Amino acid sequence: MRKAGIILVAAMITAVFAGTSLAEGLRVAVIDMNKILNDSEAGKEAKKKMEARYEELKKTIDVKQEEARKIKEEIDKQKVMLGKEKLKEKEDALQAKINELRQLTQEGEQEMQTRQAELTREVLKSVEAKVAVVVKADKLDLVLEKSVGVIHSNPSMDISSKVLALVNGDGKAAPEKKAAPEKK
Repeated sequence: MRKAGIILVAAMITAVFAGTSLAEGLRVAVIDMNKILNDSEAGKEAKKKMEARYEELKKTIDVKQEEARKIKEEIDKQKVMLGKEKLKEKEDALQAKINELRQLTQEGEQEMQTRQAELTREVLKSVEAKVAVVVKADKLDLVLEKSVGVIHSNPSMDISSKVLALVNGDGKAAPEKKAAPEKK
């Protein structure tokens, strides 16, 4: 029984040391995609496009809201003087404006979500290509996204600034990185 315990302890110690030797060979990095999306020139440009379109939609919605408000004020001021038919006609017009406003708002929200997804996808394609360049240059085995489950990492493992520089350079720094491994 005692012999089995000693063998078990020896096996556990061997497993622990074997596991650490495997982990030592693993090259891991961390990346903050939100930082890259927000700080990159491409990300900032996409954000400007989104804000510009949002302002256009907001102006259209504001105009429709103002029209609905005016109809409501008319109804409130002339409620006593208007006959039932005219009152009903004005209330129907108000309801039509409100429905139009709702539909316009929903369509605007859907358009903004679609645009954001498209623009983010475009930026992410560029970022993914640059991540691949950094992974190849630094010979990384694993890259973890910082905001998705990484509780702590050594700042030296963060490749966000390298990738951001490549994305902002948009190919200027990428050939240099690709050329360096070929010379070796």
